[in-house]
Amino acid sequence: MNDRKLSGCSGRVGGVVWVALALALLSGLTSCAALPEGQLAYASNVDGDFEIWLVNLGGGQSQQLTDNPAADHSPAWSPDGRFLAFVSDRDGNDEIYMMTADGSVLRRLTETPDATESFPAWSPDGKSISFDSDRGGNWDIYVMDTAGSSLRRLTSDPGEDWISHWSPDGQWLAFESGRDGNYEIYLMRPDGSGQTRLTENGSSDGAPKWSPDGRSLVFFSNRDGSMAVYSLLADGTELTRLSSGPLSATFPSWAPDGRWLVFAGGDDHSSTLQVLELESGRTRVVVDNGALCWSPAWRP
Repeated sequence: MNDRKLSGCSGRVGGVVWVALALALLSGLTSCAALPEGQLAYASNVDGDFEIWLVNLGGGQSQQLTDNPAADHSPAWSPDGRFLAFVSDRDGNDEIYMMTADGSVLRRLTETPDATESFPAWSPDGKSISFDSDRGGNWDIYVMDTAGSSLRRLTSDPGEDWISHWSPDGQWLAFESGRDGNYEIYLMRPDGSGQTRLTENGSSDGAPKWSPDGRSLVFFSNRDGSMAVYSLLADGTELTRLSSGPLSATFPSWAPDGRWLVFAGGDDHSSTLQVLELESGRTRVVVDNGALCWSPAWRP
């Protein structure tokens, strides 16, 4: 519309309305298009087997960090963002490995040919890595230094204990355990003491992650019938469902600023990576390659 064809008051009002509509549309598009900054490491089988990938949320194609016939998965960033710990069966069984952020230098940290290791997590000072293993005949949580030595066993319950995550102050580990008949979220000290149950329901709760400020945790649960992402305070109160929709939402991970989450959403055949803005509840798909994508980790 040409405003010069309008005259008098109606012309001025018309121009204002069109400007207002244009600004509103622009604002809406900007809001919908807005994405957090940063990079995500994740695992995907888009090339036929699970590999570790890296995507820049600012745009561009995902970068493949590992490339071998084995399965590489469960990436975890070091606190300084320079390294990734992950799981691979490239040497015959699942072990913990570490590589530089660009995938150029790789080092094996565990060596247990008759056992399986999984889900590494870095301590906030970058000196230790917790992980789960069935090396003792049962799934328990262990911790080692970043050279793969000084191994300590933290849990020894007959139930399965796994998927640990350190609190930002390094004083607690959250983990998942089936020791009371179904999977629940527990807390313990880094030496294995003070093991405390945080959730209690008849369904399964798993993969807890501490918030950057240490006040709350997120995890996924099927307590409402399908897998969804939930949050609760560190004392176990104020449970809140964060994800919606019919498809499963699993393996949430925090953005460093605590304002966003990323999680895997989908089914057993394909899944996407989605970011959730906590203030607005809006979600956006950031990786959709037609394959399975899971266990995302936000780079510090």
